[in-house]
Amino acid sequence: MKFDAYGPFEIARKTKTSVARDKTVIRTFWDDIDAEHEGLSGACGCYVFVIRGRAWYVGLAKRQDFKHECFSAHKLLQYNDALQQVSGPPSLLLLAKTTPKGRFAKPGNGHPDVSFLETLLIGSALGRNPRLQNIKGTKLLKEMRVPGVLNTGQGQARSVVVQELKKALGI
Repeated sequence: MKFDAYGPFEIARKTKTSVARDKTVIRTFWDDIDAEHEGLSGACGCYVFVIRGRAWYVGLAKRQDFKHECFSAHKLLQYNDALQQVSGPPSLLLLAKTTPKGRFAKPGNGHPDVSFLETLLIGSALGRNPRLQNIKGTKLLKEMRVPGVLNTGQGQARSVVVQELKKALGI
């Protein structure tokens, strides 16, 4: 199971606080991506909506491809909510699953690795941005405390055992 990262791809805005919803603009967005990375819009994997170097939404495209998943009505609401909280140019990062022969994997049933990657990315993104727009799968990640690893409280990361844990985990 291999994923390759692509982007960032800047997303056009209608206003400072909203993403362009026009079908022509979105079609051009995907056409430009496919011109640079042929077939990427039809791949499955995970995507990250970013503003000013921070993830604001993490999603997956496993039953549908990126082109049909990333700009659905629900996602546009999430992106616009984020743009109301912070200003800056929005972009997408795409993590496309590839086949053993190096082609983009197609969406369909299955792909448990895509779901796992989404959860992993959400956990990492929450560490950098507690205002991440995702709700699904975040309750435990927000409530769980593991000193030095997850939601470390002030001063907890200094103990010898926490330092050993971080060293063992490579964090």
